[in-house]
Amino acid sequence: MLTTPPVRTTFTPLWAPLLAALLMAGVGVLAMVNVRQDLWVLNYRLFDLVPILANTALAFVLAGLALVLRSFKVSTPRASTVFAVLASIVALCVALLGLSTLLQYMFGVHVGIERVFPTLATSEYKAYLERMAPLPALGFTLAGLSLLLLDYRTARDHYPSEYGAFILAGVMGIPLIGHLYNVMSVDELNAAHTVTPFISIIFFILALGILSARPEHRLMSLWNSTSPGGPLLRRLLPNSLILLVILDFAIKWGVQNRYYDADKASPLLILLSSSLLFIMFCRTAALLNREYEGRQQGEAALAESNALLRAVSDNTPDAIFVKDSSGRMVFANPAKLRLLGKQRDEVIGYRSIDLYPLREDAEQVKLEDQSVLDAGVPKVFETTIHFASGVHTMHSTKAPWLNANGQVMGLVGISTDITERKRMEDSLKAHETQLEALVAARTAEVSELIGHLETTREEEKRSIARELHDDLGSALTALNMHLSLLFQQIPAEPKFTERSLKIKALLSSITDATRRIQNGLRPDKLDVFGIKIAIAEQAAEFEKYTGVTCNASLPDDRLIYAPRVDIALFRMVQESLNNIAKHAQATRVDVILDDADDEIMLTIRDNGVGIPTAQSGVITHGLRGMRERAGYLGGSVRVSSSAGGGTTIAISIPKTAENMQIEVDDENEEGIEAEKSRS
Repeated sequence: MLTTPPVRTTFTPLWAPLLAALLMAGVGVLAMVNVRQDLWVLNYRLFDLVPILANTALAFVLAGLALVLRSFKVSTPRASTVFAVLASIVALCVALLGLSTLLQYMFGVHVGIERVFPTLATSEYKAYLERMAPLPALGFTLAGLSLLLLDYRTARDHYPSEYGAFILAGVMGIPLIGHLYNVMSVDELNAAHTVTPFISIIFFILALGILSARPEHRLMSLWNSTSPGGPLLRRLLPNSLILLVILDFAIKWGVQNRYYDADKASPLLILLSSSLLFIMFCRTAALLNREYEGRQQGEAALAESNALLRAVSDNTPDAIFVKDSSGRMVFANPAKLRLLGKQRDEVIGYRSIDLYPLREDAEQVKLEDQSVLDAGVPKVFETTIHFASGVHTMHSTKAPWLNANGQVMGLVGISTDITERKRMEDSLKAHETQLEALVAARTAEVSELIGHLETTREEEKRSIARELHDDLGSALTALNMHLSLLFQQIPAEPKFTERSLKIKALLSSITDATRRIQNGLRPDKLDVFGIKIAIAEQAAEFEKYTGVTCNASLPDDRLIYAPRVDIALFRMVQESLNNIAKHAQATRVDVILDDADDEIMLTIRDNGVGIPTAQSGVITHGLRGMRERAGYLGGSVRVSSSAGGGTTIAISIPKTAENMQIEVDDENEEGIEAEKSRS
C-alpha cells in the first residue's frame, strides 16, 4: 500500500517587519510592566524610560503580535489560513482599542482599560490610566485596519493597507513637527503635548513595518524596483526631505541670531530650496542620462547579439524551437517550420497536438517535453515522427528554459534529422546480419566437414585395424603355428636352440606391435565394452609404457553415448596422455569422467611442469584437434596451467539428442548377421 509522505510546513520570515513588530511588542511589554509599583530598573522607574500609558501599551503589544503573524510566509495552505485568521483577530482588537477611544471623544462612550481591570483605578497609578490621546487612538485605528486589510486588493490593483500606512505616518508627523518647531498647540485636542516624540517614532516604525510586510504590493514594489524609477525614488525623496528640514532649521537659526530679519526668511528659504532642488534634479537628470546611455549601449549590444543568433538560427539546418511550460510553441526557426510544413503564424502559440499529423507522435513529443520540465535537466531523445513530407527520425536535445530566478519557464530544443544516417545504419545492420548468417552457415558447413572427415578417418582407422586383425593377425598366428611345428623338428642343438628363441622373441614383438597399432587405430574394447573400459585400459597402458602413475575415475552407472561421442572422448584422452608423456614431466596423472544431468565432463590433470608462460597463448595441433572435436559435438575445451603447478584440461560436452542416440542401424545389421549365423 502506497503512503503519501507528510508535507513539512516551512516558515519564511520577513525580517524588516519582524524586527519592527518585536520592537513595538517590547516597548508595549515594558510599559505594561510599569503598572506594578514594586518594579525598578537601574534605579529608574520604567515610566521614565517608556512614557506610555496602559491603553497605548496594550495596543502596541497587540499591533506587534499582528505584525509578527503577518511577517511569516507559510508553505502549507492550512497553516497559512490559521495564521491569517489569528492575525485578523488581533488586528481587529487593535482597531477596536483605538476606535473605543475615539468614541469616548466623539460620543462620550466610556470604554477604557480600567473597565477591564477595575482594581487599577484605585491604585497609585490611577493617573496613568487616563484615556489615550486622540491622535494615538486614530493611529491605532488606522494601524489595525491596515493590518486587517493587508492582503486585500481592489479591482484596480490598489491596496488600501498601503494608503492606511501612509496616512498613519502623516498623522503621526503632526505632533512630531509640533515638537520640532515648538508649536504649543496643533489643534484643540492639544496633541503636541499628549503625544510624545517617542510615541510618534514608534508609530512611524509601525507604519514602515506594515509597508515592508508586503514588498510585492504596488507602492512598495515601486520603491523596491530595480528599474530607473526605483533608484530615483529611493535617492531623491529622502535626500529632498532631509535637505529641506536642514535648510529650514538653518534659516530659523539665522533669524534667531539676527543675521537677517524674519521677513526675509521666507524668500531666502524659497531661494535656497529652489537652488538645492535644482542641483538635486540636475544630478538626477545626469544619472538618468547615464543610465539611458548605458541602456542604449546594452540594447545595441543585445540587438547585435540577437542579430547574430537570428543569423545562426535562420541558416542552420537543424530545427531550433522554444516552448513555454504549457507546451505552446514560442519560437521556431525556418528549419523547424520547413520540417512541420507550416507558416510561422500556424506554429507560434500552438501545442504539439496541433502541429503533428498523428496523435501518437504528438503524445510522444509531449511526454518527452514533460520529462524535461519535471527533471529540470537536459535530455537527449531519438524519435521517429510522421511529418507532412514523410517519416523522419529526429535526434533531439531538450533543455529547461530558466528565468533569472531559476524558475522553469519552458524548454529549448535542437533537433537534427538523422533519417539518412538511420537508413544507412539499418542497411549496415542488415548487411552485418547477412554476413553473420553467412559466416554461421559456412562455420556450420566447416564443422560438418570436420565431423565428416573425423568420421571418415575413424572409419579408415577401423578398417585398417580390422584388416590388421583379420589379415596380419591371422598370418602371424599361422606363422607362429608353423614355426612351432618346425621348431619341434629341429635337432636340439645349441645353435638351433638360440636361433629359435630369437625367432620366437621377434615374432612375439611383431605380434605385440601389431596389437598396439591395432588398439591405437581402433581399440576393440571401445566397440565391445564401451568408453569406460576403453579409458581404463588406455590409462593402464599409459602407466605400463611410461611408468607414470595414471588413475582413472569413472562413473559407476552404465554410460550410453553415441559412437561419435565415445570415439571423441577416447581420442581426447589419447591426445592428452600423449602430450603429458612428451612434455609434462609429470609423476601422476588423473583422468576423471563425470556424467551429469545435462553434460559430460572429462578432466585430465597432471602435476607436471605446466605450460611455460611464453607458450601459454600458443595453441598446439593436439589442442586444436581436441577443440575441433568438442566443438563439433557442441562442447568446449578449457586449459588452465601454471608454471610448476601442472596442467588441467577440462572438456564439456552437452547431452543433446544427437550425442545420446544409439546407432540403431549398426545394431540392426548385427542382429541380421546373428540371424544368418543361426540359420
